[in-house]
Amino acid sequence: METGRARIYWANSLFTDADRAYNTHVVEKLRDTGFEVFLPQESQVNESLSPASEEIFRTDSAAVLASRLLVACLDQETIDSGVACEVGLAYAFNIPIIGLYTDIRQHRQGKARMYKNLYVLGAIEAHGEMVASVDELITAIPKYLEPISDPTAPVDQHYDDVAQDYSAFVKELESWYEPSLDWVLHVDEWVRVNKPSRILEFGCGPGHLGKHLRENNSEIEYLGFDSSRAMVTQAQRTAEDEPYYTSDPDRVLSEAHSKPFDLVVAPFTLHDHIDKRHTVEVLRDCIRVGGTILIIDLSTQDLPEIIRYLRNRLALPCNVHDNRINPQWVLACSQQLGLEIVSYELALTHISFASFAELNRYFEMFGIYDGMDLPLGLQYRRDVNWPVRVAEAFQECTFPFQDQRIFVICTLRKK
Repeated sequence: METGRARIYWANSLFTDADRAYNTHVVEKLRDTGFEVFLPQESQVNESLSPASEEIFRTDSAAVLASRLLVACLDQETIDSGVACEVGLAYAFNIPIIGLYTDIRQHRQGKARMYKNLYVLGAIEAHGEMVASVDELITAIPKYLEPISDPTAPVDQHYDDVAQDYSAFVKELESWYEPSLDWVLHVDEWVRVNKPSRILEFGCGPGHLGKHLRENNSEIEYLGFDSSRAMVTQAQRTAEDEPYYTSDPDRVLSEAHSKPFDLVVAPFTLHDHIDKRHTVEVLRDCIRVGGTILIIDLSTQDLPEIIRYLRNRLALPCNVHDNRINPQWVLACSQQLGLEIVSYELALTHISFASFAELNRYFEMFGIYDGMDLPLGLQYRRDVNWPVRVAEAFQECTFPFQDQRIFVICTLRKK
């Protein structure tokens, strides 16, 4: 792994000769190792003997938010107040934190042991760790600068696990919507107007849409793909042994190469791909010139009340990667891939969870506790029993719990 040019923010007191000399010494060691480090005492704002407080806050906060890691030195008798503030800012924006605490009194027992504020330590340990030496720090840093692990890694296994109950639950879930919402009608309308002869469904799940299309459009050649083998098995049970479904991407690419598809439907699947743009690129290559990709997926505005409620009660970071769909991403993706945006609209409805049991079933079915779907960052803390924490968070909540469902329906045409 290349560690060079990865920005680290060094947080420590910088007001005495001793502090400034130590800061320079450690930062030089980090830079010699290949890391790019922001050292506040080197910034232009600190060259003045009387810098303005607003300018210091703006400059250093911008540097924290531009960093991939914050290293907080905790060796002051009491944690430096500026360092504590920087730790809080880093946690709020989901930036990993390593606390460097070299004082030998940490190893003492009883009254001789040095105390450090547990609130600050809790923020560090919630998304990082403590180390006791500069050598330990240098060893620990690389794992926080590696590319963000794919939060969708457990997706296939998750949907393998829930495949048997998925169709029944989705049918029940749709009965909680007011007004009712049937996304299949959007596909029907597109098919009726454009009359495609070959359709690929990318993320076919248990085969609900494929069965509907085959029964109502006998002239259409249909192929459904899903990376979950268990979902494909469920879909094949509706297909009377015909090879309409596959979990083999090579088969999809082979069929597309032989005879490109007119339409690719991607229902509620792109948000499960950490590199959505690459997925759309593959789908683009599966359709003919003039062919269309129809995306139906979760909007970044979906379920806002649940997200707000849990962030507040579980003290979760406010800035967590959100892989759901928004218009900025659609515009950038279409420009990069030579696709024309034909339409972009939102489908709106309300949802009412009658009890926590219903809400919990939703969380379990869609992998929320594994960090899927909702941008809560739960996947970064695998050591936490999230089902228990979430249940505790909703103990004082009054049900039914109502929220807004907001889905994206977007069509992209290959130029």
